Amino acid sequence: MGGAVRISVVELIGYREWTESLGNDREWRIQIIQSRLYSMLQHVASRAGGFALPLRYDYMLVVSSNMGPDRHKEMLDELLSIAPTPVRIASACGPTPREAEARASELLRGLEPNMHAYEECGEEEYVATAHIDINDFTRRTSCKDIYDTYKTILDLLGRLYKGIGGLGGLVSYLGGDNVAAFIPGSGVERLAEILDEDLKAGVGIAPTARRALRLAAEALHEIRISGNKERRIVVRAEP
Repeated sequence: MGGAVRISVVELIGYREWTESLGNDREWRIQIIQSRLYSMLQHVASRAGGFALPLRYDYMLVVSSNMGPDRHKEMLDELLSIAPTPVRIASACGPTPREAEARASELLRGLEPNMHAYEECGEEEYVATAHIDINDFTRRTSCKDIYDTYKTILDLLGRLYKGIGGLGGLVSYLGGDNVAAFIPGSGVERLAEILDEDLKAGVGIAPTARRALRLAAEALHEIRISGNKERRIVVRAEP
């Protein structure tokens, strides 16, 4: 599959210094502000068809294919309205999500505070995403302590970070037993090699992250209702 994916990197500048200025009774305040910033970024990104990944919170990513420079300026302005530090955003394309992120990070390092950089893409932009979950997760974990079920997810994330990373992809935890993997189009066929027999995935391919995620959820639902445990991957793509 040809084309490129766009990734935008968001940085809160001087984040560590800001947290240390809050005194020792600070962690609850930091968590509240982090959640507000992520919530706002997700709202603004999704309105434009993007999808935000919180990562470290001082750095966040947006899968931003076909989001233009005006939308990035809107993201910057919205974040600056509540951010406790200066903010900067850089956006770039690449053949894989990791390569796009690396290029955007390079642009970010030379950017002044409260500015945004947008590198034009010479190819058609798209997003390929896999919505992954664990087979029979609720039944299998109903007799376990809650914390043990969380450890199951952490173990899964560790495996997926390694496997999806090998494709040049990015992994994001969605909650429950759900994980989103943003992968290059060339990696869709290799996805079955990464997923073990306990996992299934709906894959969506579309011009924007939001539309790709919708298709991936539809494909995953198709697997769930089929009752066929051998059917582990379904792909849906916009024409």
